[in-house]
Amino acid sequence: MQQQTRASAKVQPYLFFDGRCEEALEFYKTALGAEVEMMMRFRDSPAPAQPGMCAPGSENKIMHCCFRIGTAQVMASDGRAQGKPVFQGFALSLSAKDEADADRVFNALADGGQVQMPLAKTFFSPRFGMVADRFGVGWMVIALPPEAAEESSEFVISRVFDAPRELVWKCFTETQHLQHWWGPKGFKVIAAKLDLRVGGTYHYGLKAPDGTRMWGKFTYREIVPRQRLVFISSFSDKAGGTLRHPLHKDWPLEMLSVFSFEDAPGGRTKFTVRWQPHNATPAERQTFDAGRDSMRQGWSGTMDQLAAYLAKNV
Repeated sequence: MQQQTRASAKVQPYLFFDGRCEEALEFYKTALGAEVEMMMRFRDSPAPAQPGMCAPGSENKIMHCCFRIGTAQVMASDGRAQGKPVFQGFALSLSAKDEADADRVFNALADGGQVQMPLAKTFFSPRFGMVADRFGVGWMVIALPPEAAEESSEFVISRVFDAPRELVWKCFTETQHLQHWWGPKGFKVIAAKLDLRVGGTYHYGLKAPDGTRMWGKFTYREIVPRQRLVFISSFSDKAGGTLRHPLHKDWPLEMLSVFSFEDAPGGRTKFTVRWQPHNATPAERQTFDAGRDSMRQGWSGTMDQLAAYLAKNV
């Protein structure tokens, strides 16, 4: 039991902006490219706030939200909405992909804030600096060494589905569901064989709108029921052998895929995909990094199909 707790535990920062949360979200969108994944105002809460929990007239303030910066998820709230946010005793560490990116991010965070340690070369990084932004949140900006940046590429996309986590989990772990929605938008499942266990596989066939057929395979490495699936994904042949991408010879032969499932307010489910090359060559990593727009488009279409399927089955 202790071992499973260690595997599934998750620690995330939760910031209380005391009435300035929406302003902070807009700032982080501009400065850091933050993406707001969900937001609930006090007026939208299914239960009224307890007396004294927030200032009068705070109905439009943010009770809870989640936003993503790169691959990291941060939660935030207006809290008691007293207008006096205080952030002490901690800092958020932000890894920039190179020196130019570190300069850009640091300067954006310093706008209206206070530089605590100017960006400079250190023994552990080509660029490192510390700054408190205009809300008082402390940041440590570090430029990754080239070799570390090369290994850090990861594609992340999330969607909140209007369905309970149990059902969303089943849609990924039972063929009776998978065969009705899995694949890029417009594709149809023509074959599905699932052996859901560590070391087991999901082998499937898809038919494209133009009639082209292709095959894929998952090999499971970790399964935490209703929380997490980790597997190696690849293109395959009809017999289950591993193949190259039919259209891109330098696409990674294998991908490390992590699917996570979390409860969201209102009985909904937040689903997140984390995708990165596995045992990839430099050319494969370069192809992966260049394909992020197409990956986002493809995964968005797949999630659209799941949303439509869930709408018929909730």
